[in-house]
Amino acid sequence: MTSTGLHVVPRPHRVETGSGAVRFDAPIVIGTTEADAPAVVSLFETHLERETNERIVRGDGDGDFDVRLVLEDRPAEEFDGREGYVLEADGDADTVTIRAETADGLRYGCQTFVTGLAFRTRNRRDGDGIGDGDRDRWAFPACTIHDWPETSWRGFLLDPAWGFLSIDRVKRRIDQAARAKLNRLRLRLLDDEGYALESEAFPALTRGADGSTRPAYSPADVAELVDYAARRGIEIVPEINVPSHAEHVLETYPELRCTVENGDASERTLCIGSDETLEFVETLFDEVVDRFPFSFGVVHVGGDDWEMHGHSWDECADCREKMAEDGSETVTEHFYAFVRHLHRFLDERDRRTMMWNDQIDISESPDLPRDVLIQFWRVAAPGRGPVEGCSLERFLEEGFDVVNSSVRAAFVRGWISEEYLHGWAPRRRPTVPEGRESQVRGGELLAFEPSNERRRDYFERALPSAIPIFADRLWNPEPIDGRPAFGRTLTRHALGPYVPNGFDAYRELGGTILPTNWKRSGQGPPAHANNSLGDRTPREASAAYRAAIESISTLRDSDETVYPETATAYVDCLEWLLEVADRERRGVLDRP
Repeated sequence: MTSTGLHVVPRPHRVETGSGAVRFDAPIVIGTTEADAPAVVSLFETHLERETNERIVRGDGDGDFDVRLVLEDRPAEEFDGREGYVLEADGDADTVTIRAETADGLRYGCQTFVTGLAFRTRNRRDGDGIGDGDRDRWAFPACTIHDWPETSWRGFLLDPAWGFLSIDRVKRRIDQAARAKLNRLRLRLLDDEGYALESEAFPALTRGADGSTRPAYSPADVAELVDYAARRGIEIVPEINVPSHAEHVLETYPELRCTVENGDASERTLCIGSDETLEFVETLFDEVVDRFPFSFGVVHVGGDDWEMHGHSWDECADCREKMAEDGSETVTEHFYAFVRHLHRFLDERDRRTMMWNDQIDISESPDLPRDVLIQFWRVAAPGRGPVEGCSLERFLEEGFDVVNSSVRAAFVRGWISEEYLHGWAPRRRPTVPEGRESQVRGGELLAFEPSNERRRDYFERALPSAIPIFADRLWNPEPIDGRPAFGRTLTRHALGPYVPNGFDAYRELGGTILPTNWKRSGQGPPAHANNSLGDRTPREASAAYRAAIESISTLRDSDETVYPETATAYVDCLEWLLEVADRERRGVLDRP
């Protein structure tokens, strides 16, 4: 059996096929002991009940069980690392055992079981040999899985500063990320549009120019999200983006602008030569460190786009004085001195500094601590940052660790593409020198959701598939092939176990990564019309769209989808495709 044939995303590394399947009747019984990571067991029950709509029963470790969870005090190497697990599905005994050395490994084994379960109705059989002739049952293919993640940083970004996200929406995104075995959530908290945290020191940051109160997370909200994510194996990484992306900060606290005698100071980039700015930034970071209490965790300081957004450091009296004091001969060195200050500040609080790469001139050896974690997303275009001699390869040669967020693979904002992502891996593109693969810690998917609710719609369409595909690229470096089989697997992941056998929603939608055009020319199409129509006549396509709409709507209305929002988004896409097919059938040129 191939890992794709198992219908699990991310695809496991090694799958040894057994005979037949393990079958379950409701209620599903979990066998465990108190020593076997009780938090993981509790979460497993929650996820299994949500997935199946069945009653879940916990048995003791010695009784009869359908699924047994075991933490074993054995060397991590036997599980291929501390996040690895072994899942054994015994078709003769009709039992599944999930073993791991750590709670993380056990959690990932549970996610594989949850998303690999199949529901088979009476007298139905599929190509995996899962079926029975007398009644509806749950089944998991008989096999032995040895699985582990290829990378340690498997991340996902949300930007509540740009467009505020409710607690419930963030929790849903956390669930979607955890279901795909991601382990980091970065919250971008400060941007041009606003600040997403309540600040005791600077309460005006959460007010608009007219004095109105803007939505922001309270300390209690943050504590709730931190706990919710931690139970799912996800660490939240806060980002306070400085010194650029500061339009809201400078509107609220204009004293943080550069001191320019002739002309206007920058409206988007902080003065980084004044004591007032350093005190402001340190106070914000102190509040963040206090609210996100991860021991030796990571704090992202931003650092992107200041050349593109413009600055006043050359003309600023405070910056010139600071540059002379630090021995900085260029504004880039001035910026490095600012980053070094933040690094010392965070290091004293047992936090690791993370930043974007695009404003670092890596063509030469930069005066930055080598334990700064670099998030690589692009080499800047001319006029937007250093270009010549810059590359991901150079960061690795200089000894930095890197999180790969290359734009064509990671930006769910119009750049991401199916063809590129299916063959991408964080240690493959851009080029990684031989012997430096371990310095690429992993990758991070980036979802900058705007505040406009209508323009957010594409995230409900795109993320249910983009998250698990990106997670697969971080977990298993083998390129994705076998497009029809993978489309069926992805459909099962996105919609749940009750999807009709063999149903591929992405065949009808025209691709596994849906269009994410987001800003330059309206909404953009919600699906890939040309790919979907293919060589079918419009009439044939219309019949397929209607059948898919009926299947997905029935699942949603019967409460048999994992995320009803995903089902609704896909139905909307298919209804748009019906309009396209109707126009194609009549020969009308313009599409809706």
